[in-house]
Amino acid sequence: MKPIRNRNKGYKKRLVSILLFISIIFSSFTGCKQQTATNDYHSTNDSSTSSDAKTKNVAFEQFLTETFQDMVSTDSLSLHYSVKDPSSFGIAPIAPTFGEFTKKENQWNEKHLKSLQKQLHSFSKKSLSPSQQQDYAILDSALTSSITDTKYYYYSTVLSPVIGLQAQLPVLLAEYRFDTKKDVEDYLLLLADLPRYFGQIIAFEQEKVEKGYGMQDFALSDIMAQCNDFLEDIESEDHFLITSFESRLATLEENKKLSKKEQEDFQTTNQYLIKNDIKNAYDSLLDALSSFEGKATIEGGLSQLPKGKEYYQFLVSSTTGTDLSINEIKKQIETQLKKGQLDTLAILKKYPDIFDEYNSASCPITEPDEILSTLKSEITKDFPKAPPTICELKTVDQTLSEHLSPAFYFIPPVDSITSNVIYINSLSSSYDKETLYPTLAHEGYPGHLYQNTYFYSTNPNPIRSILNFGGYSEGWATYVEYHSYETIHYGEHAKEIARLNQYEMDLSLGLCAIIDLCVNGEGWTLDDCQQFLKEHGINDSRTALSIYHSVIEEPANYLQYYVGFLQFEQLKERTKESLGEAFDPISFHKVILDLGPSPFSVVKQTLEQAFHIQLNEK
Repeated sequence: MKPIRNRNKGYKKRLVSILLFISIIFSSFTGCKQQTATNDYHSTNDSSTSSDAKTKNVAFEQFLTETFQDMVSTDSLSLHYSVKDPSSFGIAPIAPTFGEFTKKENQWNEKHLKSLQKQLHSFSKKSLSPSQQQDYAILDSALTSSITDTKYYYYSTVLSPVIGLQAQLPVLLAEYRFDTKKDVEDYLLLLADLPRYFGQIIAFEQEKVEKGYGMQDFALSDIMAQCNDFLEDIESEDHFLITSFESRLATLEENKKLSKKEQEDFQTTNQYLIKNDIKNAYDSLLDALSSFEGKATIEGGLSQLPKGKEYYQFLVSSTTGTDLSINEIKKQIETQLKKGQLDTLAILKKYPDIFDEYNSASCPITEPDEILSTLKSEITKDFPKAPPTICELKTVDQTLSEHLSPAFYFIPPVDSITSNVIYINSLSSSYDKETLYPTLAHEGYPGHLYQNTYFYSTNPNPIRSILNFGGYSEGWATYVEYHSYETIHYGEHAKEIARLNQYEMDLSLGLCAIIDLCVNGEGWTLDDCQQFLKEHGINDSRTALSIYHSVIEEPANYLQYYVGFLQFEQLKERTKESLGEAFDPISFHKVILDLGPSPFSVVKQTLEQAFHIQLNEK
């Protein structure tokens, strides 16, 4: 269960120095010829929805609902962040727990997932409505990926600097909703369960070390630094897990859901648990990580492990939602970068002094609330109408700021889409106010907030809300972030400035994605990374080291952003070529948004069916 959506820490580099090397960047790149069928445009309409409802297979719908009930009931965080009112989904209360993380549990999961897939396959696709056929394909893909993942138990990454358990847990606890007194009681019992759960994580990491899959020292060091920052002032009454708890309690008390005495008792209990159970859990993790130093058996990416390349190819496929090989992805990235290079050279030829303007250009609005409001009004030009929502902007606590993404969005429960939260990491040393507009496009409108709330507003079967397809979700957010530059009023040459910013984004994410592929899939060393970046005008050895460490600590993380973006970009271009003047961006985006998070094979098929076209590979 992933209630947080992050904006990736891409490497940013001004184009001025890169252009000195532009003539050699693409000397070895080769493009791909593309073919697209041209057909008449046929728009989708609401009548298809009503006819779909008439033909739905009731037994299949019940199977999906029961599978959803089963999946969200494995632990308290998953349940609490997935639904606001479990009883309305027929879900019985569960004892507060973080769940289980053991090899025995992994083996049980494999058998259980295979059983679910067998039940899924017992349904004839012909007996299902069109939307159910989509749900079938999407769930089947998710189950296949999860089953395969269980076979690589010791390869999995639980602890990591940005998306690891220890990184996201503090924010998840701080955002845990208190709608009732029972929520508070469950939360406190959950805190008391953390030492047990961390004990299982420690045992897992110990097994990884013993079997030769342990973390390298730099990764251990990064995670320990993060844990130490979190523990800083944890015994103070100003620690954010104490202040946020008291703020949530105060709201309950104001709404007459708690007595003053209950509020005070809960505060006392919470302070004790934070200063003892939570502190002890993180201290134990620190001690264990320290004992693992010097015990890694490899130096480099996943390719150095036995069957590491095989696992990485699986990770690439599951993360991006494609069946593309490493070489095919590299070719797509190189083609996109070459296009950006040619566009940049054309702009330079037409406006030789454009870089003076580019370097001084700034977004005219920098206040977060105003940016979100502007973005929400801008989406009406190219996207379907957004459902009514409220978004609260919060600031990442200082103890977490250096370790989390520039911004992140909390996915709301499927039955409560009106209340949304976006965290802005303004206290981080890497925070850049000038990039806040595209950042909030990524997290807010028309990014994660819009995509999730729009999809939930279509009333999908609830199981769809918990199936994670990072290539779609992060690819969509990166796609709209990329195009948000086109809506910024930079001045006389706004179009050209926007294109240069897009090329900078291509370089930032594209080069990191190639390094990810080559370190984990082909065995690149740090020297290889440094040489690659030098060939692209980047000579800072610290930058090379940072990217190298990042792709080892969180393999394939860059890919869900950039490869996902490229799939949407290519699907749009092919659809435009097929439809010609009949292409309508609102209709195109509506098909994608109505479908919701999916593997790209399903996205492609859905577009083809909606517009009666054939989207051939290029």
